[in-house]
Amino acid sequence: MPQAIASSNLNGLRLKRRTGVQSRLVEGEMIVLDREHDLIHQLNKTATFIWEHCDGQQSAAEIANALCENFEVDEATALKEVIETLEKLRNLSLIGDDQTDLKPERRTNYVRG
Repeated sequence: MPQAIASSNLNGLRLKRRTGVQSRLVEGEMIVLDREHDLIHQLNKTATFIWEHCDGQQSAAEIANALCENFEVDEATALKEVIETLEKLRNLSLIGDDQTDLKPERRTNYVRG
């Protein structure tokens, strides 16, 4: 297992989708609407599979095992892909864990004339 994956702090976390984002499957790919940040994200099939497993019940390793069962991919590649995708989704504030406030941050924009 590559060092970056083995040392990832996401390995043991059971991440879940943030409340307040909406998602819809369109032609095999997930469209995620984040109204709080005025963003729309389109996930490819692999990221869609990972997104659907972000239910707060499964670890990165468990999601990677499911990925191996559903796609023709070896365990090391699956875990690498899962970790990278989870990091991206977390950086976009689309997923988090119980320790993370999953509610979108409130921001106020002031317009001065």
